[in-house]
Amino acid sequence: MRSINIVFVLLLATAGFSGCDKFLEVKPKGIVIPEKLSDYQLMLNSRPMTLTFPAALLYCTDDYYEEFDDLSTVPAANAYYWRPGIDQNEKESPAAWGDLYNTIYNTNVIINNAMATTDGTPAARASTLAEALVIRADCYFMLLTLFAKAYNPATAANDPGLPLVRSTNVTDKTPPRSSVQTTLDTIITNVTDAIASLPLTNLNKYRPTKYAAYSLLSRIYLYMQDYDNTKKYTDLALTAPHSMINYNDYEDPYSFPPTDLSPEVLWQRGSPDYTIPSMMGMQHALSNLYEAGDLRKLLLTYALDDFPDDYYFSGSNGYANFGTTFQEMYLTKAEVLARANQTEAAMNVINELRKYRFKPDAYTPITATGKEDALKKVLEERRRELAFRGQRWMDMKRLDREGRMPLVERRVNSTGALKGTLEPGSKKYVFQIPARVQQFNPDMQLNDR
Repeated sequence: MRSINIVFVLLLATAGFSGCDKFLEVKPKGIVIPEKLSDYQLMLNSRPMTLTFPAALLYCTDDYYEEFDDLSTVPAANAYYWRPGIDQNEKESPAAWGDLYNTIYNTNVIINNAMATTDGTPAARASTLAEALVIRADCYFMLLTLFAKAYNPATAANDPGLPLVRSTNVTDKTPPRSSVQTTLDTIITNVTDAIASLPLTNLNKYRPTKYAAYSLLSRIYLYMQDYDNTKKYTDLALTAPHSMINYNDYEDPYSFPPTDLSPEVLWQRGSPDYTIPSMMGMQHALSNLYEAGDLRKLLLTYALDDFPDDYYFSGSNGYANFGTTFQEMYLTKAEVLARANQTEAAMNVINELRKYRFKPDAYTPITATGKEDALKKVLEERRRELAFRGQRWMDMKRLDREGRMPLVERRVNSTGALKGTLEPGSKKYVFQIPARVQQFNPDMQLNDR
């Protein structure tokens, strides 16, 4: 593939929507301004479009363990201790907010211009537009889980959501925050509108397909606790050709297929921080959930000789995937079944996954005594299987809203010293708008922290 430098006018996001930057009016030597459909298609393969997952969505979960200096104010520490703001420095671009709005801006370049190109077929132009809509929707959804309250149908019309940026004119005023309901309605509409034009397969797993769109809708509706639509789109996603990896066939995480080639991956999403989740510490509450003979713990984690009870995540072969997977869809399907009191069916789905994750002599099918027991076991399996895959904060927020999240503590393993708490129903489940964004947008509505 030829190398191309395309101008992405990114200062809008990274300056916190300062509105003081201007488009380039001439073509600098060696730079290509997007004009052709082929340019926009190349943009879809670029880092801003493929490495979209913010590390903050791992740092704030109850899966992650770290010992930060008490005085540290780096974004990782701020997220880990659920401080009001992840990014508190007005002079620095906010990592999660800036990177995701960077990508949103680039998707808007495609959305606003791809259909006006004259090269390519009408179907190719529509497909390019559709892919950008799905990527933008995913970015908005991740932002929503960090900077807005969990979805509550009774209050969502009034709860502040996100500024829905559609313009590519960097002098335009930042739009006000839409409500959580409007934000989610827009996200869902974008994805559903895109489906008709998306391909069944694509050039690589970073590029959206119909099945990727179905899986994203499954994830969004699960967050909204709309289980009828969750079931609908989960079932549609699972119609994609796929297979499960048998962990018995591998010796370590680096012998697994690269994530972007894995038969379990529906839609690949990497992170700008390529190091995560490699070497991230695991909370004891998570590491203790794994049973004897569970190959996920044996292959994907390790412990240091000096601290045999402290486990760390090993990482993956290539970029980690924080996008959707078939195992996520199976776990979502099992949860919907359990919530519908279809206990046996839920356990059958879970056991179909578990048999690929245990040594043969250690595997035994699990059963449930009723609806609550089935749901408990499904949620535990979801936490084991999707550890450090990017969905836990979303799960924590939706489970907290229905009273299923316990008190989460940040303790030092060696001393037991308590460094922070996340209480059920806490306002800490919503992070504050970043300091630099506030600086350039003094009228923006803030979160109640």
